[in-house]
Amino acid sequence: MKYSSTTRLINLILFALLGFGAGALGIYFGLCVTPFLWPKLGNLPNMGWGLGALLGVTGLSAFIVCVYGLVLSILSVIKERDDSLVRKAFGCYSALGYLAAAFFLLNATWLYRLTSTNIGYSDFAFVIVVYVVLFLVFGIVSNIPLLRMYGESEELNKIMRILAGTLFALNFALLLVFGISYIVLATHRDVYEGAAVASHLGYASLVFIISTLLSGAAFFGYARADKKGVIKKANGFLFEGALAVDGGAMILAGVIEYLNQSPKKPSGTSLVAKTVQNTNIYFMEFSVMAFILGGLLILFSLYLCWNTFKGNEKK
Repeated sequence: MKYSSTTRLINLILFALLGFGAGALGIYFGLCVTPFLWPKLGNLPNMGWGLGALLGVTGLSAFIVCVYGLVLSILSVIKERDDSLVRKAFGCYSALGYLAAAFFLLNATWLYRLTSTNIGYSDFAFVIVVYVVLFLVFGIVSNIPLLRMYGESEELNKIMRILAGTLFALNFALLLVFGISYIVLATHRDVYEGAAVASHLGYASLVFIISTLLSGAAFFGYARADKKGVIKKANGFLFEGALAVDGGAMILAGVIEYLNQSPKKPSGTSLVAKTVQNTNIYFMEFSVMAFILGGLLILFSLYLCWNTFKGNEKK
């Protein structure tokens, strides 16, 4: 037994505390606030839908990872001689780091208005620089322990299982926030006139169903392949397919913003407006970056698919 009982107990306590904080953030903003902002149901904070969704998705995705890490930690305490459970729990720390890195990267390149000018801070250039620095820090901090624990290629299935699991947590959180928001809008059209926005959120929810299924299948596929000690191309195609669908979701977000904020026919709703049902002067900027980043993510996924196709399935 390489890892002591103290290490296992510390893991259990940390994941319980992190899960409580992330769950409180995600459940409040993702499930209790954001879905009800547009129809203005209840006593809600005065904030944009996009900011609420950002906080909700961040909290929910981290909560999913923490729950998985907590389960692994509990099992590692029960099965004291099984060190693999501890290593898997350590991998959840890297998954949380990847989620944080994705959060800061998206805020630096696409969503920076949500946490700058939209909350009254005009110097968004400084905010972008801070986000870039934090992205680099979390990216490095997340990679180093993972590579030291598993190596760069010796344990490919273990590394990809963590990446696929992280992507699954993110996609499932997006599905929850967008899906519940769609259901609320679709069932409260008597108090909300934006029927088009409701249908747009429905389309986005369908996209996230696909990406969630693909990334989830990749996660379980890598776990099975790791147990058998084999490399399967199908797992790579599933993971890369999920990335491509997420790129399409980003493009769809840009289309939704443009359709609802076009000067020709504005609806008064926006994914990134300062307040709910308020015309957003930054809609074109958000849409353009959505098209660029979504397109780059799709191209990157295609590049990975090509590498997977050229690779060999082996033990």
